Amino acid sequence: MKISTGFSLIEMTIVLLIISLLIGGLLAPLSGQITQQQIKLTNATLQEIKEALLGFAVINQRLPCPDSDNNGSENIPCDGSEGFLPWIDLSVGKEDAWGRPFRYRVITNYTTTINFLGATSNLRVKDFTGNFLTPQTSDSGIAAIIFSYGKDGIPFGENDASNLIYVEDAYVDNRFDDIMMRISSNTLYNRLIATGRYW
Repeated sequence: MKISTGFSLIEMTIVLLIISLLIGGLLAPLSGQITQQQIKLTNATLQEIKEALLGFAVINQRLPCPDSDNNGSENIPCDGSEGFLPWIDLSVGKEDAWGRPFRYRVITNYTTTINFLGATSNLRVKDFTGNFLTPQTSDSGIAAIIFSYGKDGIPFGENDASNLIYVEDAYVDNRFDDIMMRISSNTLYNRLIATGRYW
């Protein structure tokens, strides 16, 4: 009687199948955790950028113009269009967690010496389903928007700078991943008044 001391081909196949299922089961949650970490990091960086923009406004009594040539510095005069974040002027990070440059849009009234009492903004923000998150009157109350195109690096719908409507919502895997931060005119006014730079 011959005694087998090794594994048969069927046994090896079963072991390999079990190992691949275990590894596959571990990788999916790991990928989701990495994405959530990247979203958290990008949100934290956007918050830092918002504070830097408010600090810039306190010092210069205006918000910076967008960087239209991606060299890190604002391009003056502003033409009212969207551009890259002037990250050198703000002394903040240039890129989101996926290594892509942040985008920035500001209403031109807020980029001149602060004398914008009564300035209005036609920037609008809605959620992923199309519901507006800002008033649709003559003034939305938004001075500036900073955002990332997210994990896929592609602007979602209207976030492509083709109009003045932007989409802001929670992350939805494979459907919506843009990450946005707004600066309201009220936040800007309050910061300037609190620091004695606007009266």
